[in-house]
Amino acid sequence: MAGVSYQRYPTVEIRELGVDSMKFDLKGTDVSIANALRRVMIAEVPTVAIELVDIMANTSVLPDEFLAHRLGLIPLVSDSAFHMLYARDCDACDGDDNCERCTVEFNLGVKCEGDENIDITAADLISTSMGEFGVEPVSTRKGTTPVTIVKLSKGQELKMRCLARKGVGKDHAKWSPAATVSFLTVPEIHINHELANTLTLNQKQEFVVSSPTQVFNINPDTEE
Repeated sequence: MAGVSYQRYPTVEIRELGVDSMKFDLKGTDVSIANALRRVMIAEVPTVAIELVDIMANTSVLPDEFLAHRLGLIPLVSDSAFHMLYARDCDACDGDDNCERCTVEFNLGVKCEGDENIDITAADLISTSMGEFGVEPVSTRKGTTPVTIVKLSKGQELKMRCLARKGVGKDHAKWSPAATVSFLTVPEIHINHELANTLTLNQKQEFVVSSPTQVFNINPDTEE
């Protein structure tokens, strides 16, 4: 009956689980719940990202604003994000300085002394915080290639202090925990077997080939 609500019992079945991705089936519900879950994953899951950057020395080819933007997009390990406080809710500080309850501090200081260019990466961010959050660049923990921040030539120097804080994707994309979240509905296909039995084998083969996704097949024993 239209307008009558009913209780749903959705289930989740994980199909693929990788280091950086996951595919799962959401059953027993409708598209509105699937879309709500997608939006929550993108915008409501708290993570940790660099929010404030204090640059003391920068003689690289990139301006300060460009570097600050790149630093904010470096993915950080956020396993302890739920235990951190939002800077706006922390009563132990004024939100503008380092605080063990809501902030993780990183320092970066590199100067190119040789003739060859050097890469400044996320691995050069050194945490100086003594808290229990264990925040570090994701590439450091996984042992993957760290994100390149900038390249320095001979005599160029980069020295800065970065403060990482807890946030959510709806405030800024740098806090979004996922690069993308998408879903598609799986159609239910019902075959009229009485009508299908009236087709010749050639007609059945043409019907199978007509599907661009090859979802149909013919049983070689029964030709159904």
